[in-house]
Amino acid sequence: MSTLERFRDDAYTGERRCWPCTVVNVGIVGLVVAAAIVLDYPVVAGVVGVVGLGAIWARGYVVPYTPRFAPQLVAALPIGSDPFHADGGAQVPDEDGTLADEEMDGETVLTRLVEAGVVVPEGEDLVLADDFYDRWHARMDAHREASAEELAGRIRDLVPGASVSVEDGARGPYVVVSQSGTASLSDAWLTRPVAIAEVAAVEALDGTGLDEGTRLAAAEPLRTFLDVCPDCGGAVEVTTTVECCGGSAGATDPDEVLACTECDTRLFTFPN
Repeated sequence: MSTLERFRDDAYTGERRCWPCTVVNVGIVGLVVAAAIVLDYPVVAGVVGVVGLGAIWARGYVVPYTPRFAPQLVAALPIGSDPFHADGGAQVPDEDGTLADEEMDGETVLTRLVEAGVVVPEGEDLVLADDFYDRWHARMDAHREASAEELAGRIRDLVPGASVSVEDGARGPYVVVSQSGTASLSDAWLTRPVAIAEVAAVEALDGTGLDEGTRLAAAEPLRTFLDVCPDCGGAVEVTTTVECCGGSAGATDPDEVLACTECDTRLFTFPN
C-alpha cells in the first residue's frame, strides 16, 4: 500500500464526500492563506494552500472533528434548504433499515439469544459471549471489502423471497430489501455498514440452534453491541444525531444513536 493510499480516507471522499465539511475546510484554508499573504509570508501561504487543499482532497477535511460541526454550521446559514444533499440521490427513509421483515417482540428475541448462549449476563449488564463475538467480527472482517452489490447478493441468500436492490442515496449506496420488487420508502433501506453488520450477524448465528426468523430478527438488536464500525473499523460511541455528519442539525429532540467516531456513520438509533 502506497503512502497516499494509507493517507486517504474513503469515508469522506469520492461518492461519500461530505460537502458541508469540504466547503467549511476550504473556507478555513482560504482564510489562513489570505492572512499569510497579508502578513507577507508568501511561502507559508503556498505551503498552507497546497497541504490544506491536498488533505481535503485526500481525506475530506483537514480541521479535526469537522464532521461534528460543519453540517450544523451550514444548516444554520440563511440559505434555505440544504444545497449539498437535496439532489444527492434517492430519497431514503429516516428510520434504520433491518433484515427482519416482521416484528418480533424484543424481549422474546433477547430471551432466545440468552438461551442460545449468544448473549450472557455480566453483573447487571448483558454482553456478547466470547465465541459469538469472535465469529461475528470474523464475518464482518470478511465482508468489509464487499461492494453493495455483493452484500445485496448475500442478503438474497439469507432472506428467501425478498427482492433486493442497490439504490444510491445522498451519502452512499443503500441495500434495499423489498417484498414488492420495487424500492419504496416503506422498504428496509440498509446503509453499507449496517448491511455488513446484519449479514455477518445472521451468518454468525448459524449453528446456534436459533430458527431463521429469530436470526433475522436478532440482527438489528445485536447492532447495539457493536464496538467497532463494520465498514471502516473505527471505534463507536453513543451520541446524538446532531453530532453525526449530515445529522439533524438544530433538532430540538435529537435521536440518541450509536455512531462511528471515525466516519460518523450511524449504526443504530435507540428508541425515544
